[in-house]
Amino acid sequence: MKVSLYTISLSGGYYRGDAVPLLDIFPKAKAWGYDGIEIEGKRPHGSPLDLDAAARSAIRTAADDHGLELSCVAAYNDFSSPVEEHRENEMLMVRELIRLAAEIGAPIVRVFAAWSGVTRRDGCITYDVARYNLDHRYPGTTALERWQYVRECLVEVSRMAQDHGVTLALQNHTPITSHWDHLLQFIHEVNSPALKACLDAPLMQQHTEAYYREAIAATGDLLVHSHFGGRFERDGDGRIHQATSLAHPAVCDYPAFLKAAKEIAGYDGHLGYELCSPVLTGHRHAGLGYALEQAELACAFMRQCLP
Repeated sequence: MKVSLYTISLSGGYYRGDAVPLLDIFPKAKAWGYDGIEIEGKRPHGSPLDLDAAARSAIRTAADDHGLELSCVAAYNDFSSPVEEHRENEMLMVRELIRLAAEIGAPIVRVFAAWSGVTRRDGCITYDVARYNLDHRYPGTTALERWQYVRECLVEVSRMAQDHGVTLALQNHTPITSHWDHLLQFIHEVNSPALKACLDAPLMQQHTEAYYREAIAATGDLLVHSHFGGRFERDGDGRIHQATSLAHPAVCDYPAFLKAAKEIAGYDGHLGYELCSPVLTGHRHAGLGYALEQAELACAFMRQCLP
């Protein structure tokens, strides 16, 4: 298995500070021991609005120069709207990200069923506004209708991906695909060789070895991508561990998850580190230095966990 740095971690939203420019992330990732880079498919790093042919060539060159793989381009799409123009716009963005991935040599585009989006307050990202009505975003629309909208869009974008030689990885993520079985139902209903699974341990409903093994056994060789996260600290003996608190006592059993992924699914793909929630200390946002430290510790931690 390989470890990649997801650029959302240094995008300037979850901490107080500037985004690290995309090309500046490559030497940092290499120095920290990462094998690859996963690019967020939106501003500031990976929006197709901003990346012309020269910029795309520069991304490929940076990856080659630093010996890093481009593991994935990550879309932030919502296919669940009852408004048809909304769904068309979302598919258009995913199509552009598929083209981006093909042009820079990334084999995978991560997709959601229904990403809620983010807003910013004082320059920092919050989920509070976008997710206040997460399960009731479109009043008057039934759960079945939302499922069907998502499926219809996945059918279309899967055709696009297949045409470009790119694989879509549908992630287990709220809403609609909060459970790994929902994820697999979509994949089987769409029935496209271009639609696979992105199964993330932190988003599982249970964190036991038995539960992980059940999910991975059901997913099998559909598993093509995964993410990990958390907060990390270094012990006195130099080992890295997951930081916990009274508010967040539970942690993923990453060794158990990875062992199951290797033994059951034969998984040898990327594990993308993402810092994707506001980093608060004393109810104040931490700075860029903290995000940089976490990115370095995360890679070292995952190296400890790999089977």
